[in-house]
Amino acid sequence: MSKLFRSAGLVAGLMLLAVAIFASSPAQAADAAKSKVVMTVGEMCGGCVKKITNRFEGVEGVAKVQCNIEKQSVTLIPEQHVRLSPKGVWEIMEGIGKMPKLMETPDGTFTSKPKS
Repeated sequence: MSKLFRSAGLVAGLMLLAVAIFASSPAQAADAAKSKVVMTVGEMCGGCVKKITNRFEGVEGVAKVQCNIEKQSVTLIPEQHVRLSPKGVWEIMEGIGKMPKLMETPDGTFTSKPKS
């Protein structure tokens, strides 16, 4: 077997492995939707979006941050099999001066700082 064929086989095998690791199934997407945290804030502008996104991108367990200026909302999508702490999320928002009006999590709906 020539080196070219062995290399091509190795590359193809690595590509299949990457697809298997990174492809999300409908069940994984549903799991992420069930575990997300959605917050409504009083005001939101482009600067707020930048501040919120920058702060949560550094938080372990947060896979994605989505901000919607029109809806004045922040959605946090956790990494697979991660459940974000409602109290921890609330405290991060407090720390950047964006107090949630409403926070919906898998653990409940909150209008004030959660106890856990």
